Amino acid sequence: MAFVAAVLAAYVLAVLMYTQLNLGNVVEMGLTVTLADRFSAAVHDLWSMNLLLALIAVGFAIAFLVTHLVLRMLPQLRYLGYILAGGLAIFVLDFSLYKAMGDMHILAVTRTTVGTLALSLAGAIGGYVFVRLLPPPAAA
Repeated sequence: MAFVAAVLAAYVLAVLMYTQLNLGNVVEMGLTVTLADRFSAAVHDLWSMNLLLALIAVGFAIAFLVTHLVLRMLPQLRYLGYILAGGLAIFVLDFSLYKAMGDMHILAVTRTTVGTLALSLAGAIGGYVFVRLLPPPAAA
């Protein structure tokens, strides 16, 4: 349950940030974007970016497994570990896709530092959701 909630939280936040940052670029070009347009685009993106959902799930599975192994030696860093793992999972995912596509960003907003940080923040929040929903560690 914690894993599914973390993936969904990160996905929803990442997509909403992605959509609004892209629409911000449209506004900068001089076009009008209404609140209804923003809502419609957000709903459309949430329903259509299924590949991103799958990629986040794979990235989180790897990152949280590695974090679990590291936290065996450093259990006091539980919260920080999973929050960093979530943020880094998204960052590494974006960088890997960038390199795999021949130095081309497939997520347009990650062409900017703000976009990359926004999506990484969504991953970090997903990591926070994960650690909050995990059962407490057993007493040593």
